Amino acid sequence: MNTHIQALPRNVVQPSLNERNIIGKEVLSEEFLKAVSELKLECKEIALVFPEMSQKTFTFSFDSLPGSPHEIEQIIRFRIKKKMPFLPEDAKISYDLISKDSKIRVIAILARIYIIKEYEEFFRQFGFNVRTIVPPSVGLMNLLDDGSRKNCFLLNVEQDSFSLSVFKEFEFILYRQKNFNFGEGGTGSIQDKVEDVFQEVENTMNFIEGGESKREMRFWIRSGIDDSHEFLESADKRFSFRFNPISSCLDLDLSSKVDEKLLPVIGILL
Repeated sequence: MNTHIQALPRNVVQPSLNERNIIGKEVLSEEFLKAVSELKLECKEIALVFPEMSQKTFTFSFDSLPGSPHEIEQIIRFRIKKKMPFLPEDAKISYDLISKDSKIRVIAILARIYIIKEYEEFFRQFGFNVRTIVPPSVGLMNLLDDGSRKNCFLLNVEQDSFSLSVFKEFEFILYRQKNFNFGEGGTGSIQDKVEDVFQEVENTMNFIEGGESKREMRFWIRSGIDDSHEFLESADKRFSFRFNPISSCLDLDLSSKVDEKLLPVIGILL
C-alpha cells in the first residue's frame, strides 16, 4: 500500500457544520498536488474522511418504519429536529438501518449540502471524483469485528476535536462529539486535551453505566494527536479500565505513526 501523510498548516481547513471549511484554498491545493505527485495516482475516485465537526451523527430506535425511503427520511428528519430545532434547510441526511429484536436502530449522519459541495468542487478541479464521504468514527467502527464491538466504547481523538461511540450488545446506542475549545484560559496543550477528553469519558460512563457494564465493555482508542503515548499513559493512571489502540487488532504493514493517521481511511476502504 502506497501511503503519504501531509500535515496541513493551521487555518487551512476549519471543520464546521455551518461555516465554510476550506479557508486556505491555495495552500491546500499545493499540498494536495504534492501528495498526488508522490503517490502517482491513476485512479480518480476518492473516499473522503469528512471532518468530525463538519457533521452530526444521531442514533434512534423505532418499533417500525414505512417502506418508502422518502417517508423514512422524513421521520428521521422529524426526530433530528427535536434535537436540533433550527435544522438547516439544506441539511443532507444519510442513514443506515439495523434490525434487532423486533426493533429498528437508525444511525443517521447529517451534513450541509453546500459544505459537501465545497469539498467535492475542490477535488473536482484536479479531475478527482468524491465517491464516498463518511466521518472518521464510521471508518473506525468498520475496523472492529463483532467480538470487539459487542460491548464497546470507541474514542477517536483528533487535533481539533474528539468523538465517543458506544455499543451495547452490538447496538450503536450513543454518539457524542466535542471540539477542543481553549478560548477561556486553556493553552491547547496535550494536558488540556487530555483533561477535556477524560471528563467527557467520565460523564458518558456515568450516563450509560449500569451494574456490570464497565466490566463487560472493551475500550478502544484511535489518537490522531501528537504525543499520543502521553495520552494513553495518563488514561491508564486515571481509569480502572484500559484503552486499547485500534491498531493493535489489525495486521497492517505500516509504521505505528502512519497506522494511527490512516485508520479512518482504511476503515472506509475495507
